[in-house]
Amino acid sequence: MNVVSLILPFLAPGMTHATAVDPPGVNLRWDRCYGEGGVSNKTFACNTNAGMEQLVGSFELAQDLDRVATAEIVLDLRSASPTLPAWWQMVNFGTCRRTALDFDPNLDTFTSCYDWSAEPTGGGISLYSIGSQGPEHVRINASIAVTSEHLATLLAGQEYFLFRLLIFHEKTVGTGACSGCDQPVCIFLSRVSLYRFQSSTAAMNLEKGANWSGSQYATWQNGYPIHVHQVCETPGIPCPRRYTDFECVLSTPTASRGSTWGQVKALFR
Repeated sequence: MNVVSLILPFLAPGMTHATAVDPPGVNLRWDRCYGEGGVSNKTFACNTNAGMEQLVGSFELAQDLDRVATAEIVLDLRSASPTLPAWWQMVNFGTCRRTALDFDPNLDTFTSCYDWSAEPTGGGISLYSIGSQGPEHVRINASIAVTSEHLATLLAGQEYFLFRLLIFHEKTVGTGACSGCDQPVCIFLSRVSLYRFQSSTAAMNLEKGANWSGSQYATWQNGYPIHVHQVCETPGIPCPRRYTDFECVLSTPTASRGSTWGQVKALFR
């Protein structure tokens, strides 16, 4: 695969300024959409099987786009541990928390950004691939579609809600509990591809943060992404489709300073 050089200005803890990124692009936040105060990091005491957490995916466009029928979604998750914790092994037969993950493409009372379709949609997870890019990695593919009667016209400059990824607390404590809830994790919304009705070619691939580089990812238990770069997934010049590759570590002042300096040095290699 061809690596596309991309040095992202990630913030160390305590920093308050971010480098702006203009749309088009994506956002990923806990609890709510980016524009309504969704949080970037979620900490959980790992002390109950009740309740859930939700990741909210959204996107913004730089130009209007009409007759949109389908959205394809790629999420990449990495843990800071050498192998993926059992707590994050979900969906597939034989995994520790098979029923602990749900994908919901419909807007509800938890979020108030605009629904991209404004009509009921259908969709779900098509792939939960553990270990395809390392023992600590998960690739999640999902898709959403509307009927031909409800094709969407999307406007530039508006944040559109796309999905909620619901992560239930089941099997966190007690008999049969799955270990690793306390491990740091980093999650990137690597790509959203938008398709017009009856087209097999994406009208637009959204592959970066819509508001700043850090709006593309969310973290769990103070994870922190390092060595972030984009990889060309489909051969071609220019590259037609990319995804974001990265590593995940525990966010500490030492680790954050080191990774930031490493990114700066990479500019001069």
